Amino acid sequence: MKLGKIALVATTLVASTAVFASSITSSSNINFLAFDGQKVKKDTALTINDTDQHQVVVEVSSIYDSGSDSSYFESTPIVVTFTGSQENIKIIAPRLRSYLDVEKFKKNPTLEIETISGNKVAYKLDYLKGEGFLPNINVVENLANYNAGNNVASLKQFAMTPMTAMVPMQNSRATKGQVMVQGENIAEQQLQYWFQQADKKTQKRFLDWAKKH
Repeated sequence: MKLGKIALVATTLVASTAVFASSITSSSNINFLAFDGQKVKKDTALTINDTDQHQVVVEVSSIYDSGSDSSYFESTPIVVTFTGSQENIKIIAPRLRSYLDVEKFKKNPTLEIETISGNKVAYKLDYLKGEGFLPNINVVENLANYNAGNNVASLKQFAMTPMTAMVPMQNSRATKGQVMVQGENIAEQQLQYWFQQADKKTQKRFLDWAKKH
């Protein structure tokens, strides 16, 4: 067999077995807070390679005209559940240019989800109401509690939060991956998870602090 034919066969085999992940991006006025039960770090690449049900938590922000001044709006976290696609997906929020736009969005938030080819993706949407002074910080626990109930955009498989760190785009190294945690509630599981993620010096400082408190 000639070298050219060997190369062609090899290329065909690679192409036939490769799994291409689809990206999930958003309009510039959307910030991702969580994806499939996990907190999303800034500049994290969100990808899927299936047509299963997925879930994101987003916040929508905008600078809008308020009389003679400009004001800043940041929404309550919003849960969005949708079906994955083999195509790249984009989540789009409307432009909120005025006080009336903002008030309308608060009462009835709407988004658009579409594939790169222009196909519309059906979705379910709901506000994620959480506890605490800064609910965005507790978004993972709030989301786990939300998914445990029969809510509009609940996904039962994310009622218990998986403890796998997300991979930032600029970091191509593998993460520490799945860790084993046990606990009677989400807060206890999170403490165990982050303790295992920390280096030895940080773990020692934490233990010293825990003994004092």
